[in-house]
Amino acid sequence: MKKQEPKSVNKKKSPGKSKISGGRKIGYIVAIVVMIVLIYILRHLREWGLTFLTEDFSKCLFYIELSIYISIIAQALFILYDNRWFKHLIQAITNIASGVALIMVYVIFPFAIEDGTWIKWIKIGILVLFGLTVISIIVELFKGFRDLGKDPEAV
Repeated sequence: MKKQEPKSVNKKKSPGKSKISGGRKIGYIVAIVVMIVLIYILRHLREWGLTFLTEDFSKCLFYIELSIYISIIAQALFILYDNRWFKHLIQAITNIASGVALIMVYVIFPFAIEDGTWIKWIKIGILVLFGLTVISIIVELFKGFRDLGKDPEAV
């Protein structure tokens, strides 16, 4: 006797169209709360006596906070409109903001570190993170435009 496969096995979902589940909404809300807490922590690091941060940290903080605010807006948008192509394109925008923040931390370098070797390795680490961010931007844009082309109901 032949086994019959369930009918739902061959069905494919529309590329990107999905009903927002309660779990995903909660995930987006939790992410927003975590980012707000992160902003609070970043604003108070110098008050907590971290001696390795210089006065220039406040210059970097603007770009870091801007990146986080853009991510918060993105999460809020995902609560309202949860479509794959849209999520990929918005994620590319948030990654661009993160990349700008990383470059500003690299340029301003708000760390008081005596050892030149540590400075070199920290700067290399920041550049590696920036490179990974650029790769992520390219991947998200590719996926976003690919899914946009597959979605007949998109824009």
